[in-house]
Amino acid sequence: MPLIQPEALAPLPVSAGRYVAVLQNKKGELEALQHASGDAWSRMTPLLEFVGPKTPKDPLTGSSVESWVKKASAALDSHPTYIDVLRLDASASVQAREGLQPVLSHIYAAARKRRMRFLPVVPVGEATEAHIRQVQAAALADGHGVGLRYRILRWLPPTGMSQREVLETQLEQLSQEPESCDLLVDLEYLDEDQEIAIDGLASQFDQMLVVGNWRSVVLMGTSMPRMMSIVEQGTVGAIPRREWDLWLALGASGIGRVPAFGDYAVQHPYPPHDSTGNNGRANIRYTAGNQTLVARGIGPATQEGPEQYQRLCQQLVERPEFAGRDYSWGDGTIQDCAEELIEPGSRNAWRGAGTSHHMQVATDQLQHQGPGS
Repeated sequence: MPLIQPEALAPLPVSAGRYVAVLQNKKGELEALQHASGDAWSRMTPLLEFVGPKTPKDPLTGSSVESWVKKASAALDSHPTYIDVLRLDASASVQAREGLQPVLSHIYAAARKRRMRFLPVVPVGEATEAHIRQVQAAALADGHGVGLRYRILRWLPPTGMSQREVLETQLEQLSQEPESCDLLVDLEYLDEDQEIAIDGLASQFDQMLVVGNWRSVVLMGTSMPRMMSIVEQGTVGAIPRREWDLWLALGASGIGRVPAFGDYAVQHPYPPHDSTGNNGRANIRYTAGNQTLVARGIGPATQEGPEQYQRLCQQLVERPEFAGRDYSWGDGTIQDCAEELIEPGSRNAWRGAGTSHHMQVATDQLQHQGPGS
């Protein structure tokens, strides 16, 4: 541990009223963070994923990684965040001025230079030795603890090993205690046909809680599909937020400790497999209660042009669910576009607008509708 104890990070998801937004370091999502209200920030801790290139490049350049971190730092300001990677091998190398360095270590070092307040994340059971070493070194250097991201639907414990034993082993490898760590239970994408029994989920949580007094416990997931083909072209459809309903049901189940809530805002957990997404239909995603409205255009976005976003904004503004220009930065962007006060912009702009609105909705819901509110 550091000789001088660092200032404690806050807010962290230490109670059921806190929110974790899992976001990629894409332009739109970073803009949404930059424009988040103080009220939202008081109840939110993002988990920021640095996304590697579609075609792996080895080694990456140090300047590229440092540029990622610079943009993230500008969006986050002094707010704490979890840092994870997506589509990046933790054992990959970065060609830096000091020579070849592991990519995670370089991200952490660049974040420290910019005085970012971050917690490293390790994927439970899935991490390579190189990944564990880099997270352990960061935790020991900074003294902020670790986020343990446990994808319980994707990664199953080895035969004969319980979830409790898996977590205890991971803590031992990291030289950490539960009191300094955050357990991030990640359901990832929840397919509409996927059945999850609340009693079974509660039982799994109770088993994981026996490990110790975790600093934070979070349940994360999303119902946002990779492609929006489930919504008919030229309409405004709705996708149920199963992750929100599951979290509410879990809180009412009598579980020993109600976790904080987390989701992926308005995105699927993983980017498209290939570049065909550029030919998809333009769409804007707008969270309303326990569903996400999706205003979807007609024809490939590359053919119809950005002007169609104006029509989509007008469709949303006319809906009774529209919260009004002043609700969030994203709502203001949608109404300004609907009224032709701003140019329609690119797909990234609408990724940002939807994320901005969603983060305000999620933090408001936790304040007024969550367990114990």
